[in-house]
Amino acid sequence: MSTGYLDLSDAPDDAIERLMWLSGMAQAVKEELDLAFGAAYFEARLQRRIATARALQIHSNKRILAYTRAENERRGRIIRWGDNNG
Repeated sequence: MSTGYLDLSDAPDDAIERLMWLSGMAQAVKEELDLAFGAAYFEARLQRRIATARALQIHSNKRILAYTRAENERRGRIIRWGDNNG
């Protein structure tokens, strides 16, 4: 079973097992996307382009700041934002 870009060929045939498997896949994808969004917002903030990132309205300002703080933490707290929201 394959759709689009996700390889779902390993999904179980049984409906209940498939639901559980898909739930695990959804969580894994969410975690990867959160890391990718965090890195992108962090870089935008470093480049002083966070206002442009906010203007895209992909995430709320609160979520954007949470992403940048989490990425900063992941990188070992390399930046002290002082939080004027960059």
